[in-house]
Amino acid sequence: MSDHIVKKLKKYFLFLSLLFFFLLGTHLVYSYVYSDSLSEAQQWGTVSEAIIGSFPHLNPLIPSNDHNAYINGLLYRSLLEYSTVSETLESDIAACNIENLLYIECVLENNLQWSDGTPITVEDIQATFNIITQTKVNPIVASLLENTTITTSDNTITFENNSKDINFLQVFLQPILKKSVVESLTTETVDKKFSETGWIYSWRFTLTNISQDETVGITKITLGKNDMYFGNDLYIQFLILNLYDDETHFLKNRNSFNIFNDKEWVIWNSIPRLNTYEYTLSQFVAAFLNTESISANLRSYILESIDRDTLIENIWEDKVLTANNPFLSQDDFKSPSSDINIWNFMKDAWYYSKKELLKSVVEAKKVSETVAPVKETKKPELVTPKQSDLKIITSPTTQKYNFTSDDNILIEWKVDEWVDAVYINDYKLEWFDAWDENFFYRLLESYDSIVEWENDYKVYYETNGEKNIVDEFVYIYHTDEEKLQDISDNFFSTPTENSEVTQETESPEKDSEKSESNTISTDLTVSQIESLSEDLFYNTKGEAYNLKLIYAQTDAQMELTASQIAAQLASVWIKLQLIPMSLWDITVGLRNENLSYDIILIWVNLWYFGSNIFPYFHSSQVANGYNFSNFKKLSVDILLEELKANTLSVTKQEELEVKLLDIIKEESIVKVLYTPKIKLLVDKNLKNFVLPKYLPDARHRYYPLIAAYLSEKREIQAWDKWLIWFVQYIVKTLFSN
Repeated sequence: MSDHIVKKLKKYFLFLSLLFFFLLGTHLVYSYVYSDSLSEAQQWGTVSEAIIGSFPHLNPLIPSNDHNAYINGLLYRSLLEYSTVSETLESDIAACNIENLLYIECVLENNLQWSDGTPITVEDIQATFNIITQTKVNPIVASLLENTTITTSDNTITFENNSKDINFLQVFLQPILKKSVVESLTTETVDKKFSETGWIYSWRFTLTNISQDETVGITKITLGKNDMYFGNDLYIQFLILNLYDDETHFLKNRNSFNIFNDKEWVIWNSIPRLNTYEYTLSQFVAAFLNTESISANLRSYILESIDRDTLIENIWEDKVLTANNPFLSQDDFKSPSSDINIWNFMKDAWYYSKKELLKSVVEAKKVSETVAPVKETKKPELVTPKQSDLKIITSPTTQKYNFTSDDNILIEWKVDEWVDAVYINDYKLEWFDAWDENFFYRLLESYDSIVEWENDYKVYYETNGEKNIVDEFVYIYHTDEEKLQDISDNFFSTPTENSEVTQETESPEKDSEKSESNTISTDLTVSQIESLSEDLFYNTKGEAYNLKLIYAQTDAQMELTASQIAAQLASVWIKLQLIPMSLWDITVGLRNENLSYDIILIWVNLWYFGSNIFPYFHSSQVANGYNFSNFKKLSVDILLEELKANTLSVTKQEELEVKLLDIIKEESIVKVLYTPKIKLLVDKNLKNFVLPKYLPDARHRYYPLIAAYLSEKREIQAWDKWLIWFVQYIVKTLFSN
């Protein structure tokens, strides 16, 4: 190898060595300098959130639970706010002393401003509550403000109430509007959609821009940081809400957002870049039974027949959480076992099984074919010694040996013992059930149950798999009546001594009356009856017994729940007519008392107070449309009045809850099913996003946005970066475990 080449190689390796040491040194210095640096969030960036639904009404006066409430929560403040950290009510606009529910005084915080820079005053608060009281635009808050006196002075507002009700605190969560905005509203506009631009807001965001792209079915609402919010420490500068018309448009743009509240489980865990936060709300799906249309014993039967565990399993148990009883304690809200006999109950209501209707048609035909009443003198019966040993059966024909030219004869027996099945010769009666008290058998040539000449019949009872003969008889059938008479006259070879016996046969009128008492009067034909289901009860017109179940048409999960309940009750002879309705239509129908229903399947919201059961069981709430069961009981009203005062000791409150729970269980008026699990999908780039597992209201999912950020900077601790510490850092890094 030449010296020239060797020199070049030496230079090359020297260059690589120097480069290596330079890079290594740079890495060591960088690691040392930033080893104890502090990360600090930066106020920068835009977060994009996807929402499937219509454009929001932007009117905080209208009560709402969907994305409208969430968006209004981003724009408006209220007197108090619920803290997801402390899980208590805290000051938002004012510090309020809520220890005494009869007299609550609120003092406004300092430096409160609207987005236009004007101060928030007590006059704004009073104007908001005045318009709600006058127009009833929010019926819940309006009803809570009844008999309430509101007074103001400087920066203080007081509420004097004449009833102790923990639910009254919901008034303090009502978003507040500026007085000038309130005064601009009319009776025609107060409950309508607000203007999309130029409005005045008070929370950490303001609405800055709206753009729409109809080609992709998306509307973008841009919310910017509200600089007039004193101490607004938001790190996110802009929040863009992407509203999609439907699920199809959304899925086409599924990768263009940072946050999505996946209430309907549209995406699940299909996008790796998203973290999944699962939470539940203070909402529960429950079935309420109408006490005015369903008797107590049938209510118990229905609730006992609804299998909650199976229902939840069938609607995908990963999506919901079983709820025993959210109203009071966590004891199971289980009604006492039903002692109803559904067959007797249905008969009392003039409904019958398919089998009973078939029997009635057969019986009615037998009665119609009965000959007019006669009183006859009968020849002495010719009896052989063999026949004299046979048992006389009870039936329309009481002879062991019978002669007939009629091939359409109904035979009936009474069963006075428990029998699993009945056989005529080798034929098992298909309409006979173990609890039946009688059975029928028709002799009809077209059925092949009787043929011309001699027909021998043997009756067997089967019990516990063992068949025993209980009767036998003979029918000699011939279409030629004269020949049949000759056969009858010569049938017995050895007559007995019996002389003439005058026997009065039972009057057909009596027989008809007897049959009528056990016969269902129906115009249905056999073919019509045979087309009916075996699992339902029917009236004489062939209409199935059914109950009307109205369910809130909120999502596919609710519809599936209703269908599952219908399937379970159909298996115990109760047919449900499923009627979907909007929440608004249900409420209006209940208040106007023109809603026809037996069961309501609906969401129950307990909001911020876990024992907020007053609206659902108090007699006074029937007229307001919240007492879905039309349940009225004075003892329950008294207990509820005591509970809602919220001034009791823990021991006394638990005692009242147990009493109340026992009464509601005994009355069998409600079955609580589940609470939904909701997935909030959040981009992994959005840091410091913390969401609790429980929220009292869906709008509070905005709370993590206050501390979340997209970008951060690192602050170097330069005061201790000396050479001697660098050597110690190297040694410590190399030899530490």
